Amino acid sequence: MDVDWIIFFAGVLNSLIGILVWKSNPKAKLNKFFGLFCLIVSVQIFFDFIFRFFPNLFILKCSYAFAALIPLAAILWISEICDFHITNKWLKILYFLPGLIFFVITFVDGLIVKEIKGLSILGYQGVIGPLFPAYTFLLAIYVVSFVVLLYRTQKKSDFVKKTQLNYTLCGILLYSGFGMIFSLILPIFFNNYDFTLLDAPSFIFFVGFTGYAITKHHLFDVRVIATELLTFAIWLILLIRTFLSVTPQDIAFNGAILIFVVFFGILLIRSVIREVGQREKIEKLAKDIEKAYEAEKLAKEKIDAIRVEDEALLASIGEGVVAIDREGKVTFINRAAEQMLYLKSEEAVGRSYGEILKMETEKGEAVLKEKDPLNLALSSGKKVITAVAEGTADIIYFYVRKDKTKFPSAITVAPVILNGKTIGAVDVFRDITVERQIDKSKTEFVSLASHQLRTPLSAIKWYSEIILGGKAGKLKPKQQEYLEQVYKGNERMIKLINVMLNISRLEAGKVKITLAPLSIRELLENIIAEQQVDIKKKKHKFTFECPNDLPKITTDSELIRMVFQNLISNAIKYTPDKGKIDCKIEKKDNSILFLVHDNGIGIPEDQQKKIFGKLFRADNAFSHDPQGNGLGLYAAKMTVENLGGKTWFESKADKGTTFYVELPMGK
Repeated sequence: MDVDWIIFFAGVLNSLIGILVWKSNPKAKLNKFFGLFCLIVSVQIFFDFIFRFFPNLFILKCSYAFAALIPLAAILWISEICDFHITNKWLKILYFLPGLIFFVITFVDGLIVKEIKGLSILGYQGVIGPLFPAYTFLLAIYVVSFVVLLYRTQKKSDFVKKTQLNYTLCGILLYSGFGMIFSLILPIFFNNYDFTLLDAPSFIFFVGFTGYAITKHHLFDVRVIATELLTFAIWLILLIRTFLSVTPQDIAFNGAILIFVVFFGILLIRSVIREVGQREKIEKLAKDIEKAYEAEKLAKEKIDAIRVEDEALLASIGEGVVAIDREGKVTFINRAAEQMLYLKSEEAVGRSYGEILKMETEKGEAVLKEKDPLNLALSSGKKVITAVAEGTADIIYFYVRKDKTKFPSAITVAPVILNGKTIGAVDVFRDITVERQIDKSKTEFVSLASHQLRTPLSAIKWYSEIILGGKAGKLKPKQQEYLEQVYKGNERMIKLINVMLNISRLEAGKVKITLAPLSIRELLENIIAEQQVDIKKKKHKFTFECPNDLPKITTDSELIRMVFQNLISNAIKYTPDKGKIDCKIEKKDNSILFLVHDNGIGIPEDQQKKIFGKLFRADNAFSHDPQGNGLGLYAAKMTVENLGGKTWFESKADKGTTFYVELPMGK
């Protein structure tokens, strides 16, 4: 078989591989791009084949033109197999445009190939054009680009894909290498065209390595291609043998063998496809079963480990834990709960929680079912947390022990939710008797200390006012300045003492609330008038809106004054100079809503949950004004709740804050 038929065989074999790969999964981009690549290579090879019989310049130009498209088609399927895609539109144009330009200009006379002088055994004799070196250099760049891409991808791939890419890389390197040597390097540097037609047979290297990757390592995930490829190769050989037969007897004999082999080849391919399909289904089923078994085994081990760990954790936890099901039956009680309730686990489990967790108020009144934390959690599907300190609007609950004694409890009940349904609840509680005693002692101490401090502070204030008023003689400027500082510091101390006294009364539940009709409009106008000095000093733009028909509400004027004063002064204090503060009153159905908005420093999001906490100050508030004490908002919230209202806020750091107070209209 001479070189012409080797070229023809390489083209046919390449076409078969392209068709079979595309046919195996026509919708997959990888298979489509590989099929396109094989098609373009086949066209270039067939132009080489035709050139052997019709050596004219146009056919040679066609061969060189389609050779310029080969690397463009190659990068498409190589990008898919490497999972690498150029997303930038201009980079795509920069990469593909030169190849397309050379595809066009190859047909221009004299630019790539000028003339053909004759044929040789493995090539032709001719004269190259001025752009042939640039054409060669461009193809070399393309080859280097996708070789580098394949190499980098196989370096970080798993074993199977690395093996596939290694064989593909070897095939491309050999095909590209021989093509560059025979068709580009020898003609440019040695003016030798005698081996140009060997670039087409060198594609056999690519076919061999890629075919091995397909059949042995399932490149393109095609397992039946090997059988089809072998069968088609036998058909092709028999077809060529039939065409080359000389005598009628040989033609008939070879033709009969060809028909026989084609018939049984089709049966063979179908049976292999069916067998491979069944084997794949069995393998997939076996893998699925194995995965399911392993997952079930791991899940069971995890569940067992978690159950043992949870039981040990719940048994050793210092707080009482009682779990109930959706019917309210006790399913678990830990050691701490047994000790606090004077019960044994066997006495509690299986019984209604109402028999075990008897609950009363401090006055000895039974807690109604609709207010029972466990019942609330079961019915609402939400977490319930009871009060832990006196002076709040919530009631402190007491659990009754088996011996009829009782203890105050901090209770947290969380519903157990499965698939969106509440299937039970967990009650976590602790005895807060000692905490209440400590709080009571602390409150009494603060109250006593505050009362004791007020006497000397009042004296300091009284004498400072006398001296500053000039009743004790004229002061020098420095003396006046120092005494004013003493007076201001004393005023701050008096305010702090008053706040501490109010808080201690609120916490002890001993605050005296005097309800009377109050005009909120007048109250706020007075407070704003008192703050005018600070407002003007900081050059704030301050607005106040209030409906003209706002009715009076029934509340304690002194307590609510303290709340509004604190919120407005905070807005002024924590808003930088030339800021904007809006104060507004809105009437609702049975309440009024007060809000004060500023564009000041705001409250950091991660600290907002603590802002109403006792002695807490946000980081940016401390750096803005180090003299605060963190008691104002705590006292304001407790006061509003004792007056039957509620308070909340909205804030973003460096954007400002809006505080809201909603108060009932009262009778």
